[in-house]
Amino acid sequence: MNQNLAPVSLWDYLREEILATDFDSTQELKWERVTNFMAIPFWMEKIILFGFAVCLDSFLYTFTILPLRFSVALWRLVSGNARWALGGEKVYLHSSHKCDLLKSLLFVTSCYILTRVTDASKMYHGVRGQDVVKLSVIYNVLEIADRLCCSFGQDLLDSLFSRTTLARRRDGRQPYLRPLGFFALSLAYVLAHTLVLFYQLVTLNVAINSYDNALLTLLLSNQFVEIKGSVFKKFEKENLFQLTCADIVERFQLTLMLSAIGLRNLIELSGSSTDGGSSSPLPTSFTVFPSLSLLETVLTPVCIVLLSECVVDWLKHAFITKFNHIRPAVYGRFMDVLCRDLVVAGPDQRERSRRYTFVDQSPIVSRRLGFAALPLACLLVRLVIQMVGMVGDTSHFDECAVPGGRRLSSSSSLVGSAARSLGAVDLDSPTLQALDSVVRGSAWILTLVVAWIFLVAMKLLLGTNLVGYASRRYATMDQREVEENLNARDRRPIGVDKEEQGYDAKMVKLLDKEEDDAVKTTFDGRPQPSGTKTKEARGSGGGGGGDKKGGGSLMDVGRYTMVRSRIW
Repeated sequence: MNQNLAPVSLWDYLREEILATDFDSTQELKWERVTNFMAIPFWMEKIILFGFAVCLDSFLYTFTILPLRFSVALWRLVSGNARWALGGEKVYLHSSHKCDLLKSLLFVTSCYILTRVTDASKMYHGVRGQDVVKLSVIYNVLEIADRLCCSFGQDLLDSLFSRTTLARRRDGRQPYLRPLGFFALSLAYVLAHTLVLFYQLVTLNVAINSYDNALLTLLLSNQFVEIKGSVFKKFEKENLFQLTCADIVERFQLTLMLSAIGLRNLIELSGSSTDGGSSSPLPTSFTVFPSLSLLETVLTPVCIVLLSECVVDWLKHAFITKFNHIRPAVYGRFMDVLCRDLVVAGPDQRERSRRYTFVDQSPIVSRRLGFAALPLACLLVRLVIQMVGMVGDTSHFDECAVPGGRRLSSSSSLVGSAARSLGAVDLDSPTLQALDSVVRGSAWILTLVVAWIFLVAMKLLLGTNLVGYASRRYATMDQREVEENLNARDRRPIGVDKEEQGYDAKMVKLLDKEEDDAVKTTFDGRPQPSGTKTKEARGSGGGGGGDKKGGGSLMDVGRYTMVRSRIW
């Protein structure tokens, strides 16, 4: 350093501070960080919207395509056995037909058991009996249990719905023990995972219906932990892809649960208002203006939760990409991976068409995202059964009933008027009750058929549009590989020029002196020779297993693939 610098007077120092006109050259390059930071919400919502549509398509499969495939498989089983009983040639089921039968049986059995062993009211009051602090702890524990169940359930269901388990042996024998064992394990998994999701939904409902700001406390604790646990950590594009998949599934599950909670509270609130009372199951803290309608009162806490989730996702990904110098275009590569899974049949079959896939068996894109469709479908069925029971429950109308008489429903009134026109006098006759049951049953069957047809049409439109969009994007996927190279492990830091990089290198060289290091010893206490590196130091270079060049391909990364030191 130059030791001959003349001392600066106070007047010279003040004049330089006031009249300085030069800029720091490094400030000119920071604009890219700001633009990348502001562009993250757009890229995030784009891929989350696409992933949301993929999850919805996979979720609707259970209610639309699976019943049709089950009908085909059941018809083939019955017709083949009938033909064999009449002396014809025996027709064996394909492995795909066995998969459809087992999946439908697993779904129906799980829904039946859940309706018998679960009581939503007891679960609700059991969770509500806890204090606010325990409520957030319960929700965090359930969130971890959800991810663990999903990771194990993917492998378990894939093992059940596979050729190795369901295909016939070479000698023509049909295996029974292995499918039966995997089916029992899968049934236990689906029940356990659905119960975890059910308790998670009940916890959210308790927080929404609480009068002591439990929802605000739950949101602040969970969102703060989510930001703190991810922002200040080293990230590569593989870790960011896993985190994006987790956020997509979380957004879909949260939307489904909050929609169910809002609909249930709307039914409960409409019933209480119809009864003439002013009581409401929702806290008055959500009523900003007294003139808010019933729908706005119900949807306000739902929108608060969803909006907070969106803002936290934006901030989390914006700071992760800023600290790790990752450009937002990497989210386009993430979408390319999901589109490729929709178009081709497998990770090692690039040119194979989607129409040659073996069977659904939890599509590749669902496994990539870590999305468990079957437990969510069972949860929805259980909630729909509860809501139907709430709609059909007219106990709050008993106070308005005529003393000594029985209140007639609208269908009973129609049947009664028709019976009077036919000359019937006794409204309590078995014939009138049978007609009433037929009218009620026909109305419910017609409603279910119309709803199912609507879901099938929605699934077909959504599926065709998704595959069409994925095919168009897959055709131009190679043009965007350069964007992935920009986010390789040896990428250049954003907003740093060559002069600043040279200055940082000189500072590192100046501060990195061997005489300042502590004496390293071996495991037996002897001094380690200088110039050698430990195994940990050798393996940590370049970030991620010593691979300084681009690392592995995103095509080989899934939601529950161990990359670096954490799974999201």
